[in-house]
Amino acid sequence: MLLACIACGAKEIDYTKDPVTITYLTIGEKPSNGRTEEVIKELNSILEKEVNARLDIYYIPWKDYLENYNIALDSGDVDLDLIGTGSDWLDAWPNAIKGNFLALSKEMLQEYCPQTYSNIKKEEWEKCSYNGSIYMIPENEYTQWINHGFVYRKDLAREAGLDKVKSWADLDKYLKYVKKAHPDMLPWDADGKTVIHTLGYLMSARKYAPIYELSTYGIWGAYTDDLKTIVSPYYTGDEFLEYAKLMKDWDESGIWRDDFRFTGDNTEEFFSGYTSVVQHHTQKYYSEIKPTMDVMIPEAETDFFWFGEENGNLMKNSILHGAMAVYSGSKNPEKALMVYDLLRNDPRCYRLINYGIEGVQYEVNKNGLLEKPSGYNADRDGIVMNFWWGRRDALEIQDSSYNWSEYYDLVDTYDRNAYSYPWDSVPFSTEDINKEIESIVEVFDKYLPEITYGQYDVTPEEEVTIFRQKLKEAGIEEVTAKLQRVLDSY
Repeated sequence: MLLACIACGAKEIDYTKDPVTITYLTIGEKPSNGRTEEVIKELNSILEKEVNARLDIYYIPWKDYLENYNIALDSGDVDLDLIGTGSDWLDAWPNAIKGNFLALSKEMLQEYCPQTYSNIKKEEWEKCSYNGSIYMIPENEYTQWINHGFVYRKDLAREAGLDKVKSWADLDKYLKYVKKAHPDMLPWDADGKTVIHTLGYLMSARKYAPIYELSTYGIWGAYTDDLKTIVSPYYTGDEFLEYAKLMKDWDESGIWRDDFRFTGDNTEEFFSGYTSVVQHHTQKYYSEIKPTMDVMIPEAETDFFWFGEENGNLMKNSILHGAMAVYSGSKNPEKALMVYDLLRNDPRCYRLINYGIEGVQYEVNKNGLLEKPSGYNADRDGIVMNFWWGRRDALEIQDSSYNWSEYYDLVDTYDRNAYSYPWDSVPFSTEDINKEIESIVEVFDKYLPEITYGQYDVTPEEEVTIFRQKLKEAGIEEVTAKLQRVLDSY
């Protein structure tokens, strides 16, 4: 029996064959409470009816996720179809270039993924293309702010003589005040490994726009007053040295533990009043940290210092931060696209994969806001689907627990400052460049945590000189010149 699927255009579906299982890869811990399977069962009842397919999920755990993600894609040992990916955190372009993602033609997308295709502009498809072929489907219909910063307590800031923390100088004053005035509180229970605030400092010191697809460190980019010149502020300029001096000072001032034997959760410690800051992104701040802190320690009046705030340097997400690809080894790529089109556009499927089963994982109140059902227990009832690769503002349900008024105030500020990611269409990430970058990234892996947490015996000037010499030996000047030629020819 052949029937046409309305959701998938006029494509006819053969229901005389058994349903095809489409395996979707995402990042996250595989759940064990059985609730996710219940949601998938509900979802599959729709998928079987609409496109004669079923969905299965393959999880890459958070620990060493990037390494294990690439191993799973490179090995070919797992039957995969849909791959969640991102240009700035999941090696999207390296995987596309080395053949792990299927090249998608416009005709294929129009036929098997028509609703999604029609909602993506020509210039957006170009940002997903390499050598004339499309390799990813962008998350272009979803507003998300994941720029990072420090969540802090305004009550402690006022004690320190600050109305708000609006600069790194303010943050320095705040942390040192906490160290002196609240000896039972650790100013920042850092883990000794996280280095994202390094880039945050560089983007605050000057209006630097990093090229994320080359490295999560943001090794290369350009200053916004001269986007035609590729630079690396880690290698040239004074800002990185000033940062190194500040971090050495923080280490010597006792801002974090001496031994970095960090075994807890810094966010939970913030909720308990043990530490005075959490380093995270906007979405996490307004959706979880702020609402929870308002309950746990309401007098704290939690606030957010975002990286770049002091000079208004805020870059919007790439539409490839959360993207979907089809695995090159997929046995059913056309069916995978049909399933994706439903997950992204069918309201029933969208709610199931993003929120779960109504009445079990969520309810919608009289104001149209999302709430947890009475008696909901996250350990018992929670699900893990992590569909971050095709969300749409039009189908989202606002969560009643979020601090929306403060969020919109913050977004107003963002909108006044933010500029579009400037590098989406530039073909920086090529096979030869990616290969040459490997030795440079190895230098960063070794030296940047040391510099970030002051874990060396020489002076900051000497340590930065050593770091830069190692970068030179690894070929940073040659790669910078090659990137400049790519930009010049684009």
